Amino acid sequence: MSIKIRPIKEVEERLASLRQPQWRWYHGLAFYAIVQVLTFSTSALVSVAVGNKGKNLRETVFGDTSYFRHLKQAKIAPPSWFFAPAWTINNLSVIAGTLHVLNLPRETRGRNAYLALQAATWLDFIAFNAAYFSLRSPINAFVLTVLFFLLTLASGFVAIFRLKDTRVALSLATLFIWLIVATTAATAQMLWNKDELYEVGPFVKPDPRLVKESVR
Repeated sequence: MSIKIRPIKEVEERLASLRQPQWRWYHGLAFYAIVQVLTFSTSALVSVAVGNKGKNLRETVFGDTSYFRHLKQAKIAPPSWFFAPAWTINNLSVIAGTLHVLNLPRETRGRNAYLALQAATWLDFIAFNAAYFSLRSPINAFVLTVLFFLLTLASGFVAIFRLKDTRVALSLATLFIWLIVATTAATAQMLWNKDELYEVGPFVKPDPRLVKESVR
């Protein structure tokens, strides 16, 4: 009777797969809640500081959608009511993928790079409402949207070519699709409207065929 001795690395990987994950779903939900608080509190503070408060406390904290509605928007731009459910799906998917990466062994190739990219992406997310709605700046919205798109592309590259983890790559899928639309819409919005913060624009007169008749 022969005894098969497994390589040490294979044994370590097997033991790691049997361990309970350190980061669980409730850590993800707690992180998401913290991000929401930081996002809207930052937006509210900036709105109050610059005097761009909404008609009531709700608009001051969660954003004055009337500002968004009066801007010239491309027909591809989603309606304002669609943003909340779309971003909930995007963020929960990304958080699930990030929890998976956090639970990988620390020495996993690409793990630190992916987490660093995600940290930068979440900072971008937190700053967006304040930089766009509170400061009334389509230019800021364009810059942060493009940066978000580039960070997501880089995260996808790391997931596919360094982590080589399909699960992590797929967690970015809905966000990637959303950002293709968002980047196109943000570009048109930046070109077609006056930026109240920088007091410049519009830079291009839009083709009426490309402009959404009303943004709701």
